[in-house]
Amino acid sequence: MSLHTVQYEGIEIEYELTRKNVKYINLRVNKYGKVVVSAGKNVPFAVIDEFVQSKAFWIITHLAEIEKIKSGLPVGSLYDGKTVYYLGKPYRLVLERGEKGVFLEGDTICLFAPKMKDELLKEIYLNWLKGQAKEKFEEIMDRIYPMVKEYHITRPEIKIRNMKSIWGSCTTTGKSIRLNLQLMKAEEGCIEQVILHELLHFRYPNHGKSFYDLMGQLMPDWKERKEKLETKFKDGI
Repeated sequence: MSLHTVQYEGIEIEYELTRKNVKYINLRVNKYGKVVVSAGKNVPFAVIDEFVQSKAFWIITHLAEIEKIKSGLPVGSLYDGKTVYYLGKPYRLVLERGEKGVFLEGDTICLFAPKMKDELLKEIYLNWLKGQAKEKFEEIMDRIYPMVKEYHITRPEIKIRNMKSIWGSCTTTGKSIRLNLQLMKAEEGCIEQVILHELLHFRYPNHGKSFYDLMGQLMPDWKERKEKLETKFKDGI
């Protein structure tokens, strides 16, 4: 582990670099306001530094959000200017008074509500997100299910839940899988990994060697996708 800095418009950003056995460069700002970066052992430092520099604006925005939380806003609050992730891309949240609704416009997500109350804002946003998730999760299932069909796995029903501790689970007897609504923050590759994981439990209920052998055969980079999901998209809205 080592400390490094980059500059953005006169602002110094310090980040903590850890070398790991991964292909990607992962970056996150933890709840204490520390910028944490992990990268493969063979990735040149110049490439890492350039990557952090390219994320400087996002880092500064995220650090500002943490300061708002420290000032008394509950964790997970929605407020004007907050950075929210949707399918792996950061968007600026814009809050407006009006009839309930959520709209994507360029690099912003506009949320309309009759009152700027936190619980109402969350309800409107999560209801919109669930509607988007129903369509997106089925679309991804269409891509992943053919990979496992030859193993006599029946296509399961997808149920969506807003969960705090797990990305997905399955009920082998009921032929259904539960997917965390928070997956909609992540890139589609991360969601594909979770769906494949749950599908393979219909063949191997536990996490034994056979399970992971097949996981690696069907999706060789599943570990990298999982790590990206856990490090970059772990926190709730």
